[in-house]
Amino acid sequence: MIQSRLTALTLLTVTACTLSTGHAATAAQKGFITGTVVNEQGVPIPGVEIDADNTLSYDSNLITTTDAKGQYRIDVRKFPVTFKMYAKMRLKYEDFTVAVELLPKNPDAVPGVAGGVRDFVFKPKPVTADDPYGNLACVFVERGIGEYDIDTKQVQVTLTPVGKLADGSTGKARTFSLISSYSGPVIPNVMWGTYTVTATLNGKPLEIHRRTSPNTFPWGPSYTGGFVRDYNINQPNMYLEVRLPKSGQ
Repeated sequence: MIQSRLTALTLLTVTACTLSTGHAATAAQKGFITGTVVNEQGVPIPGVEIDADNTLSYDSNLITTTDAKGQYRIDVRKFPVTFKMYAKMRLKYEDFTVAVELLPKNPDAVPGVAGGVRDFVFKPKPVTADDPYGNLACVFVERGIGEYDIDTKQVQVTLTPVGKLADGSTGKARTFSLISSYSGPVIPNVMWGTYTVTATLNGKPLEIHRRTSPNTFPWGPSYTGGFVRDYNINQPNMYLEVRLPKSGQ
């Protein structure tokens, strides 16, 4: 009877762990690097590029993609080296294809011959002082020319999605404070798509428009648009300016 209760308790614990993560743990296979790629809700993601970077030899990476179950397997039985693991998911946004770096659950290198398990998750990358941009799109918000009374540290920006975003979600309206970066005040980790954007300074509305050179976009109480490569050839971002409301304009 005691053994039966222990068995039942063990099965219950395993089931609970599986449900909480959305999938069973990836099985280790000697001589192979294996893993599963999921989103934040635990749903497997197929078609993700997995790159096993040979840490001892240049341009000799092993590359594969995840299957329909979000799983992958790389044979390293004949490679007595170590591998640093990377995963990239490609998203289609308008005419662009953007590669999103996914986050490893274990960032340590994997030994060849022996192999190991490296799972990845598709979610925003934590920002730091050294890397304030994350792994998704950025919204850069500058004060307009001559707007010296605007302290961008006191500015709040609200992004309201219009239609579906690049990851297929509809998103929701969110309000952000700007953080400092080498490229100016920024909101990191924004999913690509179309947004209606408004801004306030200490709770009072600001005027806003898209920043271009030369600037042909009118100022207004809001801006609706998407992401462009005006200032960054690597990925589409959004570039905006804010100013105090101008009476009579």
